[in-house]
Amino acid sequence: MRWCLFSSVSRSQPSSSSTLLGVSASPAGVPSEVYDVLGRPAETNLLVLSYRDGPDEWLGDWKRHVGEPPAEVGFVTVGEMARSASANVPGGPARSPPGDALPLAETVEDPADLATLGVRASEYLEAWDGNGNGNRTVVVLDSLTGLLEAVSLDRAFEFLHLLAGRVESVDGSAYYLLDPEAHDYESVSVVRELADAVVGLGDPR
Repeated sequence: MRWCLFSSVSRSQPSSSSTLLGVSASPAGVPSEVYDVLGRPAETNLLVLSYRDGPDEWLGDWKRHVGEPPAEVGFVTVGEMARSASANVPGGPARSPPGDALPLAETVEDPADLATLGVRASEYLEAWDGNGNGNRTVVVLDSLTGLLEAVSLDRAFEFLHLLAGRVESVDGSAYYLLDPEAHDYESVSVVRELADAVVGLGDPR
């Protein structure tokens, strides 16, 4: 798998650049545990790759849990969620879309189209990396469970490896949400190998 906008990456990862979060699936939006690790909103460029919720739900939850919106916001909604996504976000981002060129929300209708998902993510990361505002970049995959329902474990592993490398290249952090009850031991063990830190999945590494 290759994404045309992605730089070549090494398999080495810096400490704590990616975190695997074990969270139960919730129909009420993003679990509160996620917001506990996403503080300093005024200094944060937030990119959400979502198989679960659209921009309205995500930033609505953010506002309730955190209050202040992120400095920059980008969404890539995937699959069924892409067909119902709306860019009419309550409260709106603190600033205009990244680089004043990209929309608040992009869509990828095929949940198995990881090449397009990667390109969409890279567009935001490159725009933010070049805007000189000095904010930290945080990428949230919501959720890895949704990704694993759409593609094989091998394809998911490759995608996450490339995504982690791209996030590393902009000195960002990535958080992958996973419902541990939805996966067998082998799948959880494999994806744990991609993370520098693990929260909510039993004994830490």
